[in-house]
Amino acid sequence: MHIKDIIGLIGLRGSDPALAAWFAQHGLASPPATITANQGQKSARDKAHGMEYHFAFDIIHDRFYPPREAKRGSWASHLKSVTLYSHRPRNAPALPAGFWSGYVGPEASLQECLDGFDGQMQDFGDTAYFEKVLADDVQMKLWFDQRHRHVQELQINLVEDRQFIGHHDFDPDNEHNTFKQASTLLVRWLFERGHLKLTDALRAAGPGEDHEAILHFTKQRLHNHVWKSQVQDDPSLHAVLAHSQTTRPLILNDGTRLPLYAPWMLLKAADCWDAHQSLYSDDALPDWSERLTAFERSVTLNAAQQQAFLSALDEAYRCVKSAQGAA
Repeated sequence: MHIKDIIGLIGLRGSDPALAAWFAQHGLASPPATITANQGQKSARDKAHGMEYHFAFDIIHDRFYPPREAKRGSWASHLKSVTLYSHRPRNAPALPAGFWSGYVGPEASLQECLDGFDGQMQDFGDTAYFEKVLADDVQMKLWFDQRHRHVQELQINLVEDRQFIGHHDFDPDNEHNTFKQASTLLVRWLFERGHLKLTDALRAAGPGEDHEAILHFTKQRLHNHVWKSQVQDDPSLHAVLAHSQTTRPLILNDGTRLPLYAPWMLLKAADCWDAHQSLYSDDALPDWSERLTAFERSVTLNAAQQQAFLSALDEAYRCVKSAQGAA
């Protein structure tokens, strides 16, 4: 057994015969072929070697995206990562001799970690963090305990992007996607403000202003998602996008709270925030859920209201940019 053997397994489907053979060879139960949405991920522990295999279905990488439904309610799993080593003060399992040959291993000093990871280190006080791409789509991650001066953990992972808006947000048939314009207006804002990484030809063509046209553009040009690699390398932009998908406000350094949840911004631009909140709070109604869903599906912004939504995003971005520049 050598670390290169593990690298070759990363990304395989749980049902892949090569993965099943590897598990059988090392006395492990069969790898999970499917995972439900509620489970999120599954793990298999190799106690003899102190390793743990992690399987997932919702992987932010175009090779595995969108997730593939195996059967109703479950999704095809892939080997997403393997924890090769996790520090134990006593009775640590031993890997075969030569397993770490050519790679940074558990016995490495901080300087050896720096050398092995080309000097790229993130310092988090007591912990130093390293990562390095080893092969196509595969990286090594290492955590070093600076207080006790030893490697804390070593992992092999699929290289993943960071997702801001997912495929489900652009799915017209998604029953939970009641504010259908929220995501397409975000894409329009990204396009019109030059935040998307696009060729000149694509930038000249553009998605236009129509909801259906933006959906088509997103499917054809953005693969039905907005990821970090698709937008400009701008921390202020990333902060706005991340908080457009959560009800938690973005809190600036001066304590200012910016509520940027896209559905809420849509309601405010449509001037029906108060009406929605009134209905949302009146959950004693016998048909409350149906009425609330119908209300949300009925919210459609006209041209002026769409401009108000885009302007609100402009102002939020300006505030975040200003705050981060002053930090």
